[in-house]
Amino acid sequence: MEALRRLSVDQWIVYLLCGATVYIPLVPIVGNILVIMAGVLALLFDRKRFSGTLHWLQWAVLAFTLWTGISIVNSVNMQWSAMSWFYHMGMYASIYWLMTYYMDTERRQKTFLSLFCMTGVLVCLGAGYQYFYMTPEHIHEWVDNAHFPGLMRRMYGTLQNPNLLGEYLLFTISIGGLGTMQVLKAKDWNGSAKMVLSVAVMLLCLVLTYSRGMWLSLAVAVFVAGICVERRLLYALLVVPLVLFFYHGEVSSRLWSLFSGQDTSVMLRWALWDSTMYMIEDFPVFGIGWDAFWMTYPDYNYFIQDPTVIIYHAHNLYLQVAAETGPISLCLFLAILLGHSRNVQKQKQLAIPFRYGMTLIAVVVLISGLFDHALYSQQVSMVLWQLLGFAMAIIRTKTK
Repeated sequence: MEALRRLSVDQWIVYLLCGATVYIPLVPIVGNILVIMAGVLALLFDRKRFSGTLHWLQWAVLAFTLWTGISIVNSVNMQWSAMSWFYHMGMYASIYWLMTYYMDTERRQKTFLSLFCMTGVLVCLGAGYQYFYMTPEHIHEWVDNAHFPGLMRRMYGTLQNPNLLGEYLLFTISIGGLGTMQVLKAKDWNGSAKMVLSVAVMLLCLVLTYSRGMWLSLAVAVFVAGICVERRLLYALLVVPLVLFFYHGEVSSRLWSLFSGQDTSVMLRWALWDSTMYMIEDFPVFGIGWDAFWMTYPDYNYFIQDPTVIIYHAHNLYLQVAAETGPISLCLFLAILLGHSRNVQKQKQLAIPFRYGMTLIAVVVLISGLFDHALYSQQVSMVLWQLLGFAMAIIRTKTK
């Protein structure tokens, strides 16, 4: 207790952010509380830390936050959109700015990356328990039995959805995989064994989500890593044709279905995208309003003529953001994502996980966003904004 009392406000906030790193993907309400506590401490006792010149990417984040807030005026339910914006965007902005100003030393940055990857393993352990010991009433959840009769279950764990778990695992694999490469090159065999095992577990869990969009995102991320970091990684892409031609289980069935377009989820996506385009045409500036898609979609619905079925998002990141908050908001978001990636990558003195981790994460978001909108989940968005804040902390630290 005496040691805890001697901690400075700065140290308390860092510990709270580390706790949030663990709890956001595992128990999100606890992670949110920790972020709020860190924000309150910073505002009450450490406001001077946030003074000074802002990077242009920080201005872009402020512009995105403001623009999404203004979109509320077009919502069919302004009260709902306002409450959702204050809660969600407030949490995203909080963790972004806290990470930016408190992950300001190399020691803290290394600690965060280690903790982030360790948390990914914990998420996998929880997801494994769910997958192998799931209750009978959930055994067919997230499964299209008509087109994939042999697929009995999919892994989703604490993320509550296979696609969301896949997106989160791609974030951790992007950083953990690059870290493993660095340790292997340093010939630290003890550390290498642990990291290789961790990444292998995460890859296995990603396969068991049976999320085709996430598999494709992984392939593109491996290709980009092969071009930018290590050319020998490109050989890993040979696994895809080997699986397609020599393995005839449900994994290959899901992969082949990418080229058929005949299952329910693919047909639903085409209908959603078409309807969402009409929304963008009708509201081309500020969109239909923050988090108003599920309330507005029934007016544009021609595919599912059932008012009891609620469609929460468009299954496409680009169309979703443009529909809810306008095309300018989408441009700001893409500038934020690509800008953080590019500015970290330009820091040539950085180690590989620092320099290219955000690049692979940006690739994952951009590719998976073509087929789904995993960022509708506060858990996944919180992790992404935390990583963006971490990237900005590196940019500010290295350019001082």
